[in-house]
Amino acid sequence: MPPEQKLPVINFNAETLIPSTDAWLSTSHVVRRALEDYGCFVVSTDKIPWDLHETMFELTKDLFCLPMETKIKTLSQILGFGYGNYSSLPLFESFGIENACTLDAIRSFTNLLFPSGNNTFCNIAFEYMKLLSEINHCVLRMVFDSYGVEDKQFDMSSLVYLARFMKYRAPTQGESPIALPPHSDKSFLGVLDDNGVKAFAIKMRNGEWIDHEPSPSTFLVVAGEPLMAWSNGRIYAPLHQVAMRSSVKEVVRYSTGLFWFMREMVEVPKQLVDDEYYLRFKPFNNMDFLKYMNTEEGKASKCGIESYCGVNTYASTDC
Repeated sequence: MPPEQKLPVINFNAETLIPSTDAWLSTSHVVRRALEDYGCFVVSTDKIPWDLHETMFELTKDLFCLPMETKIKTLSQILGFGYGNYSSLPLFESFGIENACTLDAIRSFTNLLFPSGNNTFCNIAFEYMKLLSEINHCVLRMVFDSYGVEDKQFDMSSLVYLARFMKYRAPTQGESPIALPPHSDKSFLGVLDDNGVKAFAIKMRNGEWIDHEPSPSTFLVVAGEPLMAWSNGRIYAPLHQVAMRSSVKEVVRYSTGLFWFMREMVEVPKQLVDDEYYLRFKPFNNMDFLKYMNTEEGKASKCGIESYCGVNTYASTDC
């Protein structure tokens, strides 16, 4: 029997994170290949102290203990950007904070849910998300460097960061264990952390599913459909799901993530168009794409980004 396939693990340390060095460029190529082959990889890093991780997850539990009338104060018109609690997904619940790398945004969210104040949550969440954004920036710049594309192509001020706090409970008798069904992300890139409960699985290009094995001081980086389109189909946007298969009712999976979106128009760099990869996607707006995915046509599409801005003269990409 062949060995079980595992996601690549890439070390982000003081040596590999110095731009333009040999270690940086070598790591950049490994990152790019991982996103092309798997659409995701595991980051091993000491950038986020373990005690900060532990405190963040203890505070995350407090969010989900709030009464429903308080939780719904954070509803958003953009799907996934506010509080989420869906009858079709009974095991899943989430909060979102837009512009989560700014202290003002996190303070506004905190004051809405905790009118009497909660400085601990506000400060810890800001510090934690700021560090996740640094991982996100490193991955983005490494992708640019590996492809030979200037990072000036993206106006960094147009990036929209969304922090998400997610809870997945174990199923009761008769409930499906699928807490979050197979889907691909509509953000460019996401960096995910969890409380060590195994439930996250990713579908490879060959159709095989790989279970992500949580471990301390590691984070999961997942490419979304917009990054696949920007790369002209080179990067893979993997289907992934969360399945709570534990028979222990008390098992709860908590996950945090930072996802980034782009407000400005995005187009495929000319360096990524050639005889093998002829132009596959027209320029698109990420935020308008989110609105499209909330329409009947978008919901029914097999690959949303292809339906939204794909050039119709090519064979379908993996999505």
